[in-house]
Amino acid sequence: MRDMTTGSEARHIIAFALPIMGGLVLQQLYNTVDSVVVGRVLGEQALSAVGTCASLTFFLVSFATGLCNGAGVLFAQLFGAKRMEDLRRSLSTGLLLLSGLSIVIALLAVVFSGPLFASLKVPEEIKAAALGYFRIYCIGLLFQFVYNVVTAALRSVGDSKATLFFLLISSVLNILLDMLFVIVLKWGVAGTAIATVFCQAVCAVVSVVYMTGKYEFYRFGKGEFRYEGEKAKLILKLGIPTMIQMCIVSGGNVLIQRVVNDLGTSAIAANTAAGRIEGYLFVPAQGLNNGVSTFSGQNVGAGKPERVRSGRRKSRSILVPVAIVMAIFLFIFARQLIALFGVEGDALTLGIKHLRFIAPFFAFFCLYMSNAGVLTGTGDVKAASGITLVVLAVRVALTYVFCYAFHMGFAALYVPNPIGWVVGLVISYLRFRGGKWESMSVVKSTRSAASS
Repeated sequence: MRDMTTGSEARHIIAFALPIMGGLVLQQLYNTVDSVVVGRVLGEQALSAVGTCASLTFFLVSFATGLCNGAGVLFAQLFGAKRMEDLRRSLSTGLLLLSGLSIVIALLAVVFSGPLFASLKVPEEIKAAALGYFRIYCIGLLFQFVYNVVTAALRSVGDSKATLFFLLISSVLNILLDMLFVIVLKWGVAGTAIATVFCQAVCAVVSVVYMTGKYEFYRFGKGEFRYEGEKAKLILKLGIPTMIQMCIVSGGNVLIQRVVNDLGTSAIAANTAAGRIEGYLFVPAQGLNNGVSTFSGQNVGAGKPERVRSGRRKSRSILVPVAIVMAIFLFIFARQLIALFGVEGDALTLGIKHLRFIAPFFAFFCLYMSNAGVLTGTGDVKAASGITLVVLAVRVALTYVFCYAFHMGFAALYVPNPIGWVVGLVISYLRFRGGKWESMSVVKSTRSAASS
């Protein structure tokens, strides 16, 4: 447990963010292992089948991540205000509400997967494998929702190390199962999906056992694990804007995937490989974004906006040098990194160009994410969501214009990204400077109430 309302801002944010970064690296690692095993053992078409599902699976996960982020804002503010009974009741409501939603979403995804893949112009030679992978993946959606709620509850009280432990178990298990199912048992692309679902289930169970075992205020007595309408309304109030934001973003990625599919299997393979490597580049920004968000949530709940400002400044001073070092590494070793996935020829060349173009602009993404973390954590989720949607609109529109009007081919997939980041950075900075986030807390601090 970590109370971030007192003490060094930078130390709190870094200590909280480092385990999250480790967890993100582990997530990327087992995604990468999936792709490397599939690409090297099953070939470029199999890699394309898994890759073409990425935007769709991200769309499904966006429901979980968006709503659970909303729950996390409420949890962090309640913890900052020291309202522990409300915190426990909010957790039980969140688990029941979001688990039910996950089942509905998974069923709809399976039922409509056929028409969806047809509308995305998935190449016929990879459609059957891609459909099988996607439908198996949907089975694990319940476990992802449960895990995300528990993660939000743990991070809201400053415990980010536990999620690193959960993901370590899941990642190691996923790598072993990938090798067993794909290499030994020869289950093909479906084997990677089965391994992923099994690991998600293990992660969800272990996280629940840990949370209830370690934190007394998260243990439910007889009759306490129940659904409360008012708590659900607060979770939805904070979570729906973020969920809509993330779903539209992932929907935008689906639209972009349609362009990728139109460019052929080499483009799909190159985009999959470059995307996996790019994921590592995003880790510092995403980790510190989570750190700044939780830090901001606790402090705005405690009535300390001046600490929020200081935390934002210090996070930016950490992020930019890290971004520069990572960008240099990515530029130099782009060829070796893309080659890991077993691609060659056109796919290899396209993937290298993608990474080397993106690398110099990554610092803009980091600065944008630090602003977004403050806005989300303080409860200004509508503004954060709106800014993300503007960034998405820029990216999607330019992708289609560059591809079909200017005939830029594969370059149309990555050239719009830094343009969108700069737009997001400018708008989020202006919103932060406006100061409205200071009055966005959804809870009243018991500390403030006691002193008044």
